Amino acid sequence: MKQAPTRLYAGFDGGGTRTTCVLCDPEGEVLGVGYGGRGNYHDIGVRSATASLRRAFEGALGMSGVAKRHVRLEACFGLAGLDSPMDVATMSRAVRSMKLALRGVGEGREDLVENDWRTALMGAFVDEPGVTLIAGTGCVAAAQRGGGGEVVRVGGWGHIVDDRGSGYDIARDALYAAMRDYDGRGPKTSLLKMVMEELGAKEPQGIIAKVYAHGMKVAEVAALSALVGRAANEGDEVAVGILREKGAILGELVVSAASGLEMLETRFGVSLSGGVFKAGRPILDPLKETIRWAAPHAKVVEPKLPPACGAVVLLLRRARVEVDGRMVAGMRSSLKRAGAC
Repeated sequence: MKQAPTRLYAGFDGGGTRTTCVLCDPEGEVLGVGYGGRGNYHDIGVRSATASLRRAFEGALGMSGVAKRHVRLEACFGLAGLDSPMDVATMSRAVRSMKLALRGVGEGREDLVENDWRTALMGAFVDEPGVTLIAGTGCVAAAQRGGGGEVVRVGGWGHIVDDRGSGYDIARDALYAAMRDYDGRGPKTSLLKMVMEELGAKEPQGIIAKVYAHGMKVAEVAALSALVGRAANEGDEVAVGILREKGAILGELVVSAASGLEMLETRFGVSLSGGVFKAGRPILDPLKETIRWAAPHAKVVEPKLPPACGAVVLLLRRARVEVDGRMVAGMRSSLKRAGAC
């Protein structure tokens, strides 16, 4: 007797640094988690972004123990860099070409391809009002209310025209501060030595060679933002000043998103994700102060679920599955058992 395909839901989070895939059954139980490389096609190209997605999926499928030929899959891809209809169309074509597993014949279902802020927002709050702020290589804020039926997105328009407060923006200021120190145009800062060591430069001019001649990518530049957090926590005044400014800018993103849904006078949660926040208090304190001034009832909270699980929630809702507190708790527990954060 022919074995009926197992219906599974795959949720992807393809960010500027890493791609994650979670594989769930129809009850929301996490069966497997897998990881791949960077997922923003603007930085690495469509082929490499697709390879990252496939690697993450194969890892999750391998952990699940389910044979690929027996899977009927529905997938939701939350991807960084989908800021225009052209972006969505480009990656929609790419994920269709992947043919990850068997599709349900005649069901007329399409994979969901969303900007990563949408899946992060759904994961963080499910059906509650809130604002999610993502600050990694780039940055973006988004708000929801009405059980996720109303959403507003603010910022995140790329490192050239926007992304103030992002890892790239912080790193750019660190490079600027380092070279101002070298020239004597600005105050002394430990960032000069730290950047030189990180880039393997024997003299300050070596920084220029690394950035320009070697063609550092956006994500590679953004990775230098971690040095600013370290320097700030060691008391470097220049680094402290950079993070104070960026924290306020990120707070303005949250306020703007909440204002778009007329939430400033109501209670709502604020979820933070991304490597920028590893800097701790030097960036969190000005961020919270900016939010508190405009939205006194807002509170920074831990996300209910990570973005990849938020992608699964979107799929379950499309299938008219009720995602209640019990299912969310079960998804969290099974995610821990799978060894994921």
